[in-house]
Amino acid sequence: MEGGGGTPPEILEESQAGCSLPTGLGANGLKKSSWGFFLTGIVGGTLVAVYAVATPFLTPALRKICLPFVPATTKQIANVVKMLHCRRGSLVDIGSGDGRVVIAAAKEGFTAVGYELNPWLVWYSRYRAWREGVQDSAKFYISDLWKVTFSQYTNVVVFGVPQMVIPADRLEAYCEKHVSQQN
Repeated sequence: MEGGGGTPPEILEESQAGCSLPTGLGANGLKKSSWGFFLTGIVGGTLVAVYAVATPFLTPALRKICLPFVPATTKQIANVVKMLHCRRGSLVDIGSGDGRVVIAAAKEGFTAVGYELNPWLVWYSRYRAWREGVQDSAKFYISDLWKVTFSQYTNVVVFGVPQMVIPADRLEAYCEKHVSQQN
């Protein structure tokens, strides 16, 4: 019976041996394995999101001089506003964090700008300025303070932590060179 019809030998062997496909490889098996892909995707996406949010807060600790985000207190903000009471012109906050000083100065009528390395804090500051209604007079930028010129500002605010004491001399010299001498 060459070339004739009949059942192919492979199927004959399976049916004669009594073999059948395991039920786990059918449609139900595919659903189970897709849950694994789904779970892996959720876990992976969560890890990427945590990394993206946490990195800007953790990387300052890895610098030569650790400069963590420490929010200004209400009393500190009141002191800055008090010091600005008889002044005029524009203001810059170096390391503006969540924007408290810049927003308070903008509410007092200053054109205020904040520079911060952490993009999440800058975005949050912009949101807070919008919420407080001072988004036109309060601006925030993601930048390193050593890469910015301060010549257009008449008032400079820096809230330092003890780790900033060493570079304070360098910052003072930089400001004397680059800050406007008006009033």
